[in-house]
Amino acid sequence: MFEPMTEPESTIENRPPEGITDYARRLTDAHGVSGYTQTPDGELVYAAYDDGEYDLHTADGRLTDADGDITNPEWLQGRETLLAYRDEDGHEQYDLLEVDPESGSITPIIDDRFLNFRTRQRPASPNQVSFVSNRDRSLDLYTVDLDDGTVTRHSEADRQVLGYAWSPDGNRLVYQAGTFENSTLRVVDFRTERDDVFVDEPDSEQSFAFTDDGYRAWSEAGVVFTTNHATGYRELAVADPDGEYDLRYVNNRDKYDPQWTADGDVVFLEASGGDRRLCSLSGGEVTTVERTGMNVDVKHLDGAVYYRHRSPKTVGEIRRDGTTVVDEGRVDVGTVAPEEITYDSFDGTEIAARLYRPAGDPVGGVVKAHGGPEAQHYNRLDMPTQALVHAGFEVLAPDFRGSLGYGRAFRKASDADLGGDDLTDVVAAASYLRDRGREQVGILGASYGGYMALMGVGATDAFDLAGSVCGVVNWQTAVENAREYLGEVLMRKLDGAPDEKPDRYADRSPITYVDEIDVPLLVVQGANDPRVPRSEAEQLVASLDERDVDHEYLLFEDEGHGVVDTDNRVEYITRTVEFFRSHV
Repeated sequence: MFEPMTEPESTIENRPPEGITDYARRLTDAHGVSGYTQTPDGELVYAAYDDGEYDLHTADGRLTDADGDITNPEWLQGRETLLAYRDEDGHEQYDLLEVDPESGSITPIIDDRFLNFRTRQRPASPNQVSFVSNRDRSLDLYTVDLDDGTVTRHSEADRQVLGYAWSPDGNRLVYQAGTFENSTLRVVDFRTERDDVFVDEPDSEQSFAFTDDGYRAWSEAGVVFTTNHATGYRELAVADPDGEYDLRYVNNRDKYDPQWTADGDVVFLEASGGDRRLCSLSGGEVTTVERTGMNVDVKHLDGAVYYRHRSPKTVGEIRRDGTTVVDEGRVDVGTVAPEEITYDSFDGTEIAARLYRPAGDPVGGVVKAHGGPEAQHYNRLDMPTQALVHAGFEVLAPDFRGSLGYGRAFRKASDADLGGDDLTDVVAAASYLRDRGREQVGILGASYGGYMALMGVGATDAFDLAGSVCGVVNWQTAVENAREYLGEVLMRKLDGAPDEKPDRYADRSPITYVDEIDVPLLVVQGANDPRVPRSEAEQLVASLDERDVDHEYLLFEDEGHGVVDTDNRVEYITRTVEFFRSHV
């Protein structure tokens, strides 16, 4: 095993557990910015959390005051208004709104039960807005006429649309068909009404949208995207209007979300351990704009690079070329920056991880499993982790097999093997903590991490307790009941539908091992979760009740896939820490 490579930055005291509610309150008061734009006169409009909901704000104060969360503003040129999303209680059924930038008054554009997002105004056509929606099937590409409300579907691929970009003249759209596995680029031509392949290499992914949505991927210089066809890592490439491309920057690191600047440079994100560095390619030379943290929502405005910056100290402030310009997300309590470490899994595979250490002697260890599975533990403010460290736990967050940021082969290592070797990587993380002297080790995770927590205490005996937040309990019912496109993703990861692979679905579902769960278990669920429905948690809790297993069930009636409301966050984090402290 490898020893930690750096010393931690620690600014907290190892307070007794009775101080956790105050710490959680101060920690969860930070929500960060949820989207931003700039008006023609240079004013930033951004979505900030205020009095229980997100609304649009400017430097002068709150602009909107409406029911639901108002987020992701976009300036509509020619109409001189703002476009924004609205969601209520975590349903992820975004309405599209037009907002008056002077009065804050709202006019609904699309108000229905569907997921409508990734909006973009069509160049040279101010009254047309493109967006992605699940209104017909999975995720497809649409336009809406802002004058008469007509909605038209344009994408014909049999895979979900993740992101897209307009051509400069507004006559064509290039879009990314597929999320991770064999994603391709296709072009919709509005003059011929055709949808054709643009770039499609075998056994690889061609992408320009991951955390962002393809903003400014197409300019007069061509379409900038990433491909892992040549090296197995996502490298920068530029295609001409016919789809012929060449590689522009190769260094065997995964890159994401490239876009052109007004100066003809390319800005992009690059994986480096738990960081998503923000970089710029100019004249063949790469410079780093932001080296640490998780940086998202990148925009080139008024000759500068704007972005939302997340780190162990902020949940999403707006920065301009490295300088904070909207300080909405910084917490006013001490937090710990993790160490980058590696450890060996049972078969010798090296696993990268983030290690969080408390100031004093640890009271126990916790493995924090990330969601996804095609994600990773980013170097950002993970509130439950910080609260556990504050309460005296040492926390290890591994990037197990299937994680992003380490090339295509590592990301695909969990294909058709969910809850297999990736679970052994998580079990090896528990062994790593025990080798460091932690006598009792728990596991905590959300979404796919919640699934890993349940498998950890059901299919293995590696953990002494667990917390599962919105975790999958039964793959068959998860595929049947989850939102359409998520069911497609799950079936791809499981290499078939439930009726095609019934043994695999059963073998890798926590519900199969529920009778083996004999350690304390905390189950957290949002009642409105469209990704992992409430019925998943209830299958599990019913069995735990029948067998009188030591457990707690925390259900939030006004939350979706996660916990957003401040008061709910305080309760969730406090209950989680108290649960772990009371069982070690």
